[in-house]
Amino acid sequence: VQKLPEEDGHGRASQSGLRLGRRGRERSGKERKEEGGTLHLYQLEGLNWLRFSWAQGTDTILADEMGLGKTIQTIVFLYSLFKEGPFLVSAPLSTIINWEREFEMWAPDFYVVTYTGDKDSRAPIKFHVLLTSYELVTIDQTALKSIDWACLVVDEAHRLKNNQSKVLQLGVLSSYFVVFQLLLTGTPLQNNLEELFHLLNFLTPNRFNNLEGFLEEFADISKEDQIKKLHDLLGPHMLRRLKADVFKNMPAKTELIVRVELSPMQKKYYKLILTKNFEALNSKGGGNQVSLLNIMMDLKKCCNHPYLFPVASMVRRGERTQTHTLVIHFDMSLFDCVSLLLLFTLSHS
Repeated sequence: VQKLPEEDGHGRASQSGLRLGRRGRERSGKERKEEGGTLHLYQLEGLNWLRFSWAQGTDTILADEMGLGKTIQTIVFLYSLFKEGPFLVSAPLSTIINWEREFEMWAPDFYVVTYTGDKDSRAPIKFHVLLTSYELVTIDQTALKSIDWACLVVDEAHRLKNNQSKVLQLGVLSSYFVVFQLLLTGTPLQNNLEELFHLLNFLTPNRFNNLEGFLEEFADISKEDQIKKLHDLLGPHMLRRLKADVFKNMPAKTELIVRVELSPMQKKYYKLILTKNFEALNSKGGGNQVSLLNIMMDLKKCCNHPYLFPVASMVRRGERTQTHTLVIHFDMSLFDCVSLLLLFTLSHS
């Protein structure tokens, strides 16, 4: 990996085995998709806070509650630093596709490269943003450390919250040359103060370098004066907003529970499961815990759809469950009054 002249805000990564961002797709001749959007007021405030932290040289944690757009705020922040790059974004592999999509939407002129593929297949390519997984940050540290990064973004930074974390334990990210570090997490304080300390230690190791002293200083966090002291300590480093705070006019969630009867086929297999496992269910000692859990999962699958059992799917095809029929009815009736419908399911076919 080679770094290009600083004035163009680019770096170099590899071409083979990479997924290209918006600019790469444009050069392939594909049609441009929708781009741009409008930030909420709290997101603009978050952007201003990130810009201020950048100007002050203060590494930070954006800890907004999940669903408030930490990814979008981060991308717009990086986009505002267009000529300051290159930028490195390290994220769990499962979230990289979402990062690609949001970069296309909010930073259409960025050349985003998703850094994947084996080492031998990688050849130089220009980029503004290198998007990669935690694993490759470790595996390819020799190549990636050769670049002077303007900003390092670590998504789902709670991975860094315990000292057994491979990323933290090896000190890989800490050894990179980075001007500004930004951690993203919706749970900065999930279990205890030790987790928070590890985040702060990663950002500012010179200041937060004594775990025992930190825990002793805030031993009784239930006291009001200690809470205020902790807030003052975190103030320059962390911004956290909750949905309840930023969406005060949002109506409360309304739940409508519709009870659905099992179809004849489901009733048949439900009874077969109970009959087959009669001895385990009727055991005086309560039965084996693993066995009972398996029975419960089989009953759950039967209620979801009998075709989750191969033997049932081979017997009859085309029979709808009551749940399936209800979902179709809801879909058709809701299309007239809503523009978007989100359907959660444990399985699909």
